[in-house]
Amino acid sequence: MKTQIALLLGTLTTLTMTSHALAAGQINFTGEIVNAACDVKINSSTTNEVVLGKWPTSMFKTAGDKSTPQTFTINVDNCAAGSYQVNFAGATDATNPKLLKTSAATGVGIGIAKASNTSNLVNLNTPASTTDSNASFITTGTTGSLPLQAFYEATGAAVVAGKADATVSITLQVK
Repeated sequence: MKTQIALLLGTLTTLTMTSHALAAGQINFTGEIVNAACDVKINSSTTNEVVLGKWPTSMFKTAGDKSTPQTFTINVDNCAAGSYQVNFAGATDATNPKLLKTSAATGVGIGIAKASNTSNLVNLNTPASTTDSNASFITTGTTGSLPLQAFYEATGAAVVAGKADATVSITLQVK
C-alpha cells in the first residue's frame, strides 16, 4: 500500500511539473506584396553599360585626381508616381570606400556622382533606410530619371595600369 501511494504521489508530481512546462503563445508575421517599383535602364539602353574610356596612369599624379566624367542617366518606366531612392551596392575600394573597386588596376577607383558636381558622390552599400539626396528622384507620371556621372579617381600617387571595370547593383525604394 505504501508503495502504491508513493508511486501515485510520484506520478502526480510528474504530471504537475509537466503541466507547468507547457505554454502557449503566438507569432505575428507582417509584410506586404507590392507591384514591381519600376523598369530600369541606363541611358535608355538594354546593355546598362557606361564606358569610362582609356586613361594613362600619368594622368593620376595624386589622390583625388579624376578622369573626365562620363554622364549617364538611370531611366525608370512603369513606376507608381512618387519619390524614389536609388541604393548602390558593390565592392568598394580599400583606400576610399566611396569609390568602387576596379577589377585589376590599382590606386584608382570609380566614383559615381550627381550629374551637377563630381564632389556629390552617391553613397555605396548603405542601408535601404538611408536617404541620399545625390541618388533620389521624383517620377512624373510613370517615368523618371536620375542624371549621374562616373569617373576614375586616384586613391593614391601610385596608379598601376590594368582593366578598370566594376559592377554595381542598384535597387529602387519608394521614399
